[in-house]
Amino acid sequence: MIKLILGVIVTIACLVAALWGIDLDQIASSFERANYWTLPVMLVLLFVFFWLKALRWRMFLEPIKNLTASQVTPAMMIGFMGNNILPAHLGEFLRVYVLSRQFQIPKTTVLSTVVLERLFDVVAILCYLGIGIYFAPNLPEEYQTISIFIALGILFTIVSVAAYLIWTEAVINVFKSIFSYLPFLPDKLTHLVLEMMRSGALGMASMKSKRLCFGIIWTSFAQWLVNGASIYVALWSFNIQVSPLAAFVVLGVTAFGVTVPSTPGFFGVVQLCFSVSLKAFGVSNADAFSASIYYQLSQYIPVTLIGLYYSHREGLKLSEAEQEAEKELEELEGEE
Repeated sequence: MIKLILGVIVTIACLVAALWGIDLDQIASSFERANYWTLPVMLVLLFVFFWLKALRWRMFLEPIKNLTASQVTPAMMIGFMGNNILPAHLGEFLRVYVLSRQFQIPKTTVLSTVVLERLFDVVAILCYLGIGIYFAPNLPEEYQTISIFIALGILFTIVSVAAYLIWTEAVINVFKSIFSYLPFLPDKLTHLVLEMMRSGALGMASMKSKRLCFGIIWTSFAQWLVNGASIYVALWSFNIQVSPLAAFVVLGVTAFGVTVPSTPGFFGVVQLCFSVSLKAFGVSNADAFSASIYYQLSQYIPVTLIGLYYSHREGLKLSEAEQEAEKELEELEGEE
């Protein structure tokens, strides 16, 4: 309940901030001028994005169980549907539950691949954000300083992943030592983190294969390039004339913005991220807000409908979905 209330507060605050100073007639005018013939292009890009995501997930899972992209797609889409309609990113745990049930894979192992996916997403998104900030025209010089810190963050992440892969137990022992100096952390939480790190080593087994490593890297960058293209098409649809690099900035800010607690679907947060990102490029708040709605609905509606289809096919009712996701989280915490 607390998370739900916090999410509602964040969503309302973001919507108010995104709409601040905007005349609603300006938003209506933006929608009237928009070119909606780009919607088929948006849907094709969305399909390619999730195809690449499914392809990468099966590569993470290959050392554990050799599945096809089509086999992992139902669990993946149910999970993203869950993120759209359930609070607190419970869709990730719903995704773990469905795949584990379908193919009898340990839940912590499946969760480790999801965590590793997010790690590679962070590296790819940071790269595109850094490129966008550093090379986009007409941005203040201080933005280039930000891009340097982003580059250092990417380097730190890569080194950390390499150390974790090569010296897994040593890295786990380091974290165990750190936790020993933080007595205020619940034992249940620290045990869960350490267990996930051990399980993650199995998920990282794919990185020991040159073929899988290459595949995971190129699909990570390709899928977010496609997502950036979707953002650019949405901007173009509303006659927002900016460099394609601006889409990388919007991509980076939005991707990290939706990690904050909010209501399912991330409405409000996405609108504020678009407005803040595009303001640096001289785009009006009304146009940025309108384009963000178009982009978000072109993603939200198809993903939710496809996830609901697969959920129905698997016999998972909406009323049960949240219960299963919460139960999955509790079981993962209680495995220790």
